[in-house]
Amino acid sequence: MQPSYYYSYKRYRLHKSVRPWLVLIVLFIFLMMLVSMMDNFSPGLLSVEQWCLNQLINWSDRDPRSIMRVAVPVMAWTGNGEDIPQVVSPGSLVAPLVKTFTIDRHSPRSMLELQVPLLAAVNMQQEEAVPVIAPEVAAEQDNELVKPVTPVSGQSLVAIYNTHTGETYALTDGTERFNGKRGGVVKVAATLGRELEEKYGIKAAVSDTINDANYNTSYDRSQETLRKLLEENPSVQVVLDIHRDAGKPRENSVVTVDGRTVAPILIIVGSDARAPFPTWRQNYDFARELADEINKQHPGLCLDVRIKEGRYNQFLHPRAILLEIGSVSNSTEEAVQTVKLLAGPLAELVKRCLDRD
Repeated sequence: MQPSYYYSYKRYRLHKSVRPWLVLIVLFIFLMMLVSMMDNFSPGLLSVEQWCLNQLINWSDRDPRSIMRVAVPVMAWTGNGEDIPQVVSPGSLVAPLVKTFTIDRHSPRSMLELQVPLLAAVNMQQEEAVPVIAPEVAAEQDNELVKPVTPVSGQSLVAIYNTHTGETYALTDGTERFNGKRGGVVKVAATLGRELEEKYGIKAAVSDTINDANYNTSYDRSQETLRKLLEENPSVQVVLDIHRDAGKPRENSVVTVDGRTVAPILIIVGSDARAPFPTWRQNYDFARELADEINKQHPGLCLDVRIKEGRYNQFLHPRAILLEIGSVSNSTEEAVQTVKLLAGPLAELVKRCLDRD
């Protein structure tokens, strides 16, 4: 005779060890992840359904990281999907979760955000206050103002733009990127152009055109922007595409120069590894010369010159380079101070280019 088996069914109940607050924490984390994803949604560009579908299947054969994000979804939770692939460390995976439960005792807002999650979803960007100086006070300060510099040329000698216009600095904006909007790198680019003209008499053509509304085609879009800049400014000697690095911890994102804490500079040069670019070594030679001049005037400010596989539109000009000003772990102000230091070495090289011609 075959043995008989008896089964008893019991209604599932939560074990006593499973506290209700654990369930609340799980729900809270899920809501925060949902809010974080929706921060990147731009209603003016896509419907919610289209955006969600793109998050699942959007990838480019020019971007190995995007393929990995589709195959391994956890990679979409960290980093920002740069065209220049970044290494995802275990720490970067854990950091967002740890940050969710971290309270800054010096910031009342962070305490409220932990208790009222809706506050964390609101991006409260404060406009910089512009001090109003009374006429009599301004008159007293006239003697301290720097006199206008004689222009080196009446035409623009430097072209500056941003392929990834939405890149920004998390310490200032609380996020890595704005979708379809201008991030901190745009302010950095504008500061560099203004500094070159006001302090060194070198006119710069600066474009704030949004090139990464569709991230996968951002370099195609910025190529159009750069071609227009070069067509309108035929005397341009140097072309700069301003970015910021990603995936670096805070301790590797700052340097001390002249007693000030600023963001370091990393220079990226493209090559012919993926597409024809026979003259890329001219760009590399210029990048090395600029790096040497930066560290001559401000030791330690420039980290290195790195060669990457992409062309990054540098085939359009023999002195076109990509500059990463700090990383996502910097503040916008640290990056702004960096380009103010960069303006001097850059002005020196522009003058050398003119002398050679």
